[in-house]
Amino acid sequence: MSTSAGMKRALAGLLLGGSLVLLVGCGVVEDTLEGLGASGDSSPAPPEPSATADGSILVTVEIDSDAPTATDLDVNITSPSSPQSLHEDEVQVPFTHDFAVSTDAFFPLRGTTVEVHAGPSATFVSCRILVDSEEVATHRSEGSGAIATCERRIQLGPS
Repeated sequence: MSTSAGMKRALAGLLLGGSLVLLVGCGVVEDTLEGLGASGDSSPAPPEPSATADGSILVTVEIDSDAPTATDLDVNITSPSSPQSLHEDEVQVPFTHDFAVSTDAFFPLRGTTVEVHAGPSATFVSCRILVDSEEVATHRSEGSGAIATCERRIQLGPS
């Protein structure tokens, strides 16, 4: 009797497991979990970079200051397929520059760093990084000789 009951339980377990696999494959379980999370979680998840129509992620760097210029601007975009950098000895502020990062690699945008120095008459300098119009990093530094540094990195592997 116990052997027959054990076989019935094992068969029922297999049928239940198979049903779950089918439901996961159809997206039913994922949709249900997303629906449950949406009603109980009031804080939105951080935005994921999305591809533009031409298959790229748009990274925007913004520089601001109370002086007409900022100096020693360095921008580095870390990407396996489209790494980019920009160095300017002096820029007029406010300053904005866009970088298109190709999405043809796994983790196409690994990181962005920006460093900028305040101009001679400035009391502050600031930088901001936006990915697909969403702010991901900002920094403001005040005083003579101020340096603003913004950084957004994706950590792959152990730190």
